[in-house]
Amino acid sequence: MRLRGVVKFALNIKQISWTAKLVVALVFGLIFVGGLVTSWQAGMAVPDWPLSFGSLNPEGWWTNFPVRLEHGHRLLAALVGLSVGVLCAMVWGNLRALWLAAFVSAGAGGLGSWLALEPSLRAHLGVWPAAVAFGVALAFGARSRASVGGIGRTERLLALAAFVLVCCQATLGGLRVTQESAGLVNLAVGLRIIHGCVAQAFLVVLAALAVRLSLLAKPDLLYEPRFDINPIRLVWFALAVVFGQLILGATMRHLGAGLAISTFPAANPQGGWMPTVHSLYTDLNFGHTRFGALLVICVVLYADFRAMRASKPGRPIWIVAWRSSFFVICQAALGIFVVLHQKPKTLATLHVVLGAGLLASLSSLLVHLYTRFSLVKEKRAEVVQ
Repeated sequence: MRLRGVVKFALNIKQISWTAKLVVALVFGLIFVGGLVTSWQAGMAVPDWPLSFGSLNPEGWWTNFPVRLEHGHRLLAALVGLSVGVLCAMVWGNLRALWLAAFVSAGAGGLGSWLALEPSLRAHLGVWPAAVAFGVALAFGARSRASVGGIGRTERLLALAAFVLVCCQATLGGLRVTQESAGLVNLAVGLRIIHGCVAQAFLVVLAALAVRLSLLAKPDLLYEPRFDINPIRLVWFALAVVFGQLILGATMRHLGAGLAISTFPAANPQGGWMPTVHSLYTDLNFGHTRFGALLVICVVLYADFRAMRASKPGRPIWIVAWRSSFFVICQAALGIFVVLHQKPKTLATLHVVLGAGLLASLSSLLVHLYTRFSLVKEKRAEVVQ
């Protein structure tokens, strides 16, 4: 009876919603720590993977700053992966998948020990078979959630996408380490850029899921926007532009081009607006810090303005749109400050985190708009009938 009570509590829509919000907060923390790893160039402080110096938790890792950053990043990433698994099981209404995954992990790890495999291979056996078993258990063991909080197909797909993306993110991070240790530096740099971009996509999916669950937990937030304004396509365009800017920024950051143009607003030492020397680094920097930044500011502010016109002051859509506008202005100001002060490590990392916050805010705005305009369509259909 106690176990049933725990399951019933865990599958309550309010608890699932709060779990999703907690996971989103953890991901922001992970992006911050990962940004510090890049800023301090500590990515290869631990040259092996999935273990750290052949151990799950090496001695003395906290006393060495670069190792503390890299190993701490891995520990936090493991926590995020487990949290996403728990959230996915809750959304799918199948907590048994967690027990199956734990059983498979213990069994596969024990088999590796019995076969006297290398520690790194045993670590892989303890993770990937469990992840596959978890996914299979979700697919074949899920039950209908229509009667519990209204969780449906959209929420399940978002949760599953988050689980797949966190597995991909772990794989990309590990490959980056192993390939660079093997001397394939150019491949490792490419993997680092992809790793940073997938992190942003992962956050977008989780933010969308968290908002969907929050609206299910608090249906009183739903209301009708104005019928004559539908800014969904415009907000989609803004989201795409911001994501493109983040890809450009990740490429610039991992190639070390953050100070290829070290002045602002001038783009050359003579005070001109355009760079006088063209190379991959200067053109990449100019595209991100000038053209891309201006495009993002204009598109996001206009999309937010249109979204606020579709709502009323103080209502959720209006608040989220205002938040996105605040984020984009702060992001531009912080970017200028980072250049003027020659890229301080912590501020440069906060610039990355704030960009992720802008992306998540636009994602949540889209979810709010889709939810409310779908209600409008349903009510219109009822009126016609």
